[in-house]
Amino acid sequence: MFRTSSRILGGITQPTQYIRSLAPTARTNAAVLVGPFNLAPRMIPQPACYSSVPHQLSQQVSLRDIGVMDPYVIPEKKDRPSLLNNYKSWIKYAKLRMRNTGMTAASTLGMCWRLKDFGITARFLGESEDAYIAMNDAFAKGDRKFLEEMCTSSMFAKLKGQMKDRPGRFEWRYHGIVEKPKIVSIRQGQIGGHVLIQITVRMNSTQSMAVFDKKNKPIAGDLKKSVPVLEYIVFQKYITDPSDSWKIVGKVSPSS
Repeated sequence: MFRTSSRILGGITQPTQYIRSLAPTARTNAAVLVGPFNLAPRMIPQPACYSSVPHQLSQQVSLRDIGVMDPYVIPEKKDRPSLLNNYKSWIKYAKLRMRNTGMTAASTLGMCWRLKDFGITARFLGESEDAYIAMNDAFAKGDRKFLEEMCTSSMFAKLKGQMKDRPGRFEWRYHGIVEKPKIVSIRQGQIGGHVLIQITVRMNSTQSMAVFDKKNKPIAGDLKKSVPVLEYIVFQKYITDPSDSWKIVGKVSPSS
């Protein structure tokens, strides 16, 4: 599903090196529709020229990095409003949750039907964790080439800027999951004649990081102290373009 290099899926079983604050929360909205996807780290050039859908093979379209189509994420249970204590906030939350559930269901069905694959989401979840680990490992090591391949152009630009401002050498380790990755949102959009799918995955894991100066002395963090990290990672793919692959778009935060 993810057409990745061996670095991503090639047996990542040992803790590797993470930066907790990998990238700013993605809050970009786009005027597109919103629901499926082949996870692989290939970047969509901005702009890039692709063949259109089969009935318009002669047409060439420009696919752009549009950012996150819909940044809404259902709040964690502890942050959800109470029906008894805050009726208005609960009504707003209930409407947004119902909207998210309906759009995710419609987009999932559309993706599975178009790809003729109704087991895609289950396989994607397992591979998305490996891609998440690989991205953080590459970021800690400053591997720009690898990040450019597996992230969209806007996400790569954010990570590149953060790497440039680092005070020293970073090391990151992944200590395992607290909860299994979970899909919380799927959106589908029509962009230039192609169907774009974005999937938001809830990642709850334990990680550790440390920063070292030029003399290899620790100046921040502790690799021996793991901490829980909860993040929502957005992946995307133009599913009507056979040459495209899954990429990481950014991160979003639960809505209040």
